Amino acid sequence: MPEKRKHEEIIELDIVVATRDNTAKLGYFVDDTVVNPGLGIPFYKTVLEGANYEHADWKDQACVRTSQIHWRDDHSVSWLERHMEMTQGFIVIGKNPGLFVLGEPTHDREDLDEKNRALPDPKRTKAYIIPAGMGLILKKGTWHDFPVSCGPPVSAFILNTEEVVEALASMPQAGPMNHGDCFKLRLSDHWDFKMKFPDPRPFVQKHGLVPGPVAMPLMGKEGYGAGMKREEVKAGWAGGQKVYVIPVVNVEVFVPGCGGPAIQPHLQSVPELANRGWRDYGNRRGLQRLASMFKELKIPATAVINSEAAKLDYVAKVLKESGWECGAHGLNNSSGAAKMSRSEEEAYFKQSLDDLQQSLGTRPKTWLTPGFSVTERTPEIAAQSGIEAFLDFVDDDVPYYITHEEGKRTLCLPYCMETNDISLCLTKHFDGRQYSQAIEDHVRQLAKEDGEKVVCLGMHTFIAGTPARALALTEVLGRLQKVPGVCFATAAQAAAAPCCSSS
Repeated sequence: MPEKRKHEEIIELDIVVATRDNTAKLGYFVDDTVVNPGLGIPFYKTVLEGANYEHADWKDQACVRTSQIHWRDDHSVSWLERHMEMTQGFIVIGKNPGLFVLGEPTHDREDLDEKNRALPDPKRTKAYIIPAGMGLILKKGTWHDFPVSCGPPVSAFILNTEEVVEALASMPQAGPMNHGDCFKLRLSDHWDFKMKFPDPRPFVQKHGLVPGPVAMPLMGKEGYGAGMKREEVKAGWAGGQKVYVIPVVNVEVFVPGCGGPAIQPHLQSVPELANRGWRDYGNRRGLQRLASMFKELKIPATAVINSEAAKLDYVAKVLKESGWECGAHGLNNSSGAAKMSRSEEEAYFKQSLDDLQQSLGTRPKTWLTPGFSVTERTPEIAAQSGIEAFLDFVDDDVPYYITHEEGKRTLCLPYCMETNDISLCLTKHFDGRQYSQAIEDHVRQLAKEDGEKVVCLGMHTFIAGTPARALALTEVLGRLQKVPGVCFATAAQAAAAPCCSSS
């Protein structure tokens, strides 16, 4: 069994589609495959019957009930139970699959001592998706929780004994049990970590296990990540300024063969020369051009950097000499966190921040996820990783906090899509003058409005850093410096503004 873990650590269970093979240690799989045909009733001419489940045992007579289980937002596993005198069966009926948290039996494990044979083993516990029309008859001692909806309601037959049903019905509220052949544990009584399973909705959608689209509010109730709550920043946060303008220079590399933004998308040759070379030009020349422009204008900026880009000597040299705040932008721009487990995403954050600290000498406090490729855990992991300015959200003109239910907090500085050079130059095909004019109009309008605003100007070295765009951009930024109430800043400076930095 694992050792005690630090408070608030979360173990996230693997989620898999249940099959006959991967549930063999847990029970007897029920599907449309006839295994060991053996009954041979002679007058069944179109039926091939399987043999009895000879090890299934309901002591005397099975109690068969139906249940309809609806969605719950909480993905934590609070209870696990086992039965030692009978096998329990679950048959999923209707059209929708169910999620079953199941742990291998421990009562006969020779590698465990007596105490740990009375506990489930988190390392051998998973979240199994049982498709509609299939089921599982649990072996004696298999740890399990009650089935969970994968989005739509799930209906199931539950094969039990009256003894277990009566024991459960005798409990006025959920609690530990050791009677009526029901041994139920509250996990928090035994461990100081939390066990959760991933949101099953994208999984069942991806694997075609639901008959239609599933509503998937994957970013939590408020849209800012699982367990994250928005909190407004107090009025006066900008210290008398009207608009904080934060130039955000994206310094990126792309995995060869994986593509990326393109100036001539019709060119799909391999090896890729034109579009890859155009992107590489940004790091060789565009980065230097933008650094010179901001230094000449005496305008601060934040660079969000792929940690693999910072390992290039000519990139690291410019960044170290730029005077910019150096923020994090993942490992590279061809991979994000969207398909990662929690532990993989935590390691991804750590590696990105560690590598940037090693390459540039400072540990970033600002984060932008490559390609907005996030999970519902990304904001929480960013906060716990020490990120103080989080740029992934794009839904406002004002900064705001997002706070996790366990107290971790970070400041969101919305990354404006309307002023982003990919939006304007690659999607809308603006030339350098039109691109720069759109930025000027956006900032001037914000400066006319009531209240304090913030705008992140997303720039890429291979777009904003090209000569014609840099020339027009220099002129516009120079004019904006003279607009009353407009203050250029880094993301870190905005996070340190009077009301943003207060607790």
